Amino acid sequence: MLEFLKAYCLFCRTGAESHVKQVIKGTNKEAKTIIPVRVLQEKVKGAWIPRERKLLPGYMFIYAERELPFEDIKRQTAVYRILGYENGDRQLLGQDYEYAMWLYRHNGRIGASGVIIEGASVKVVDGPLLDAKGKIVRFDRHKRRAMVSFDFYGKTRQVSLSVMDLTPCEA
Repeated sequence: MLEFLKAYCLFCRTGAESHVKQVIKGTNKEAKTIIPVRVLQEKVKGAWIPRERKLLPGYMFIYAERELPFEDIKRQTAVYRILGYENGDRQLLGQDYEYAMWLYRHNGRIGASGVIIEGASVKVVDGPLLDAKGKIVRFDRHKRRAMVSFDFYGKTRQVSLSVMDLTPCEA
């Protein structure tokens, strides 16, 4: 079924994503809408707790098996635009489609990935980053974060994601 799924990206007012999602759900029942979030491990009073933060504030992804009628969606004041290409296509293609499908496979919720540190390199062994097309740019073992670089819509974006260090301790 995934091979027939079309993916679109919508840019809207930051903070209005949930409202726009409800509007889309009301008019396009077969469409699945994802507002991607990252689950970050944050230290609060000495304990690590998970907190959800938007991955791309103002952006949401829509998945459907057929072309969607975007006229109703564009009428919403919170919607700025539906991303598209110079040739007029709105359906995501190439790397943009791969990125959207990576989000879809993880249901838009990017949690912590397990990593092993081998010398100067970081090897992902578990979690969402295992099948990502991103590149780890920086790794902070103390804060349990990795700065990951992704290409999306012709731009390189860097996002801080949670990681768990699974490197075996030397005895």
